[in-house]
Amino acid sequence: MQARHSILWHLLIDLPILLLVAAVCILLEVGALPSRRAGFTCNDPALSYPHTGDTFSISLVAAITVIVPYLVLWAVETTLQREDEYLKKSKLLTSAKTAAFIYRDYIYGSVFNFTILEVVKCVVGSPRPTFFDLCQPDKASTCNDSEYVSNYRCTSTKYSRYLQIDSSRSFPSAHASLSIYCGLFLAWYLQRRAFSWHNRSVLLVPLLQILCIVYAAVCSLSRLSDHRHHWWDVLVGGAMGALSVLYTVS
Repeated sequence: MQARHSILWHLLIDLPILLLVAAVCILLEVGALPSRRAGFTCNDPALSYPHTGDTFSISLVAAITVIVPYLVLWAVETTLQREDEYLKKSKLLTSAKTAAFIYRDYIYGSVFNFTILEVVKCVVGSPRPTFFDLCQPDKASTCNDSEYVSNYRCTSTKYSRYLQIDSSRSFPSAHASLSIYCGLFLAWYLQRRAFSWHNRSVLLVPLLQILCIVYAAVCSLSRLSDHRHHWWDVLVGGAMGALSVLYTVS
C-alpha cells in the first residue's frame, strides 16, 4: 500500500511539476518567452570572433547527460547483484529498478541545474564572443568606437533566428554546467558503489572515473576553443554544475 501511494504521489504531483518546468525551460531556450538582451560596445574585439560551430553539439551533450548515466547505473547495479538473487527474479530487472531509483535523483538534480541555467541566461543576456557574426546588429556599422549600444536588432540572414537569439546568452555556459554535473555525479557514484564490488579490477573503476572527469573538462574547455563562451561563463557554469551535484547527493 505504501509503495502504491508513493507511485501515485510521483505520478500526480512530481511528474506534472517536472513536465511544467521542462516546458518552461524549452520555451526560454527557443526564445518563445521574453528575456533580457544586454547591449554591446561598438567594435569590441571580444565579441568579434567568427562562428565556427560546436565541438560538442547541444544535442550530443543532452544525449550524454540523459542516456549515459542510466546505462552506467544499470551496468554497475547488475554487476553488484548477488548470485542468489538471480534465482528469485530476473537479475537485469532487479538491477534496472535499483538503477531507476538512483537515476530519478540524478534527473531531478539535472532539471534543477538546467532550470537555474536557463533563468540566469535569460536574466543576464550576455553577448557571446561570436555575437557580431551571429547577430550582425544594425547599429554595429554606424556606431562610434567604444560607444555602448543598448537598443538594436539582429539583421543576420546567414544564421537562424535561434542562433541570433542565442548570441546573447553566453553567461553561464550550459555545456560546462551539464557536462560537469554528469561527469562528477558518475565519478561520485562509482566511488560510492563500484568500489564496494570485491571482485573489481584495481584499475577499472579509477579509469572510468578519470574518463568521466576528462569528458567534463574537455567539453567545458571546448567552449573556449570554439569561442562560444568567455572564460568566466565556463567557470561559473562549471561551478553551478558542481554545486548541483552536491545538492543532488546530499
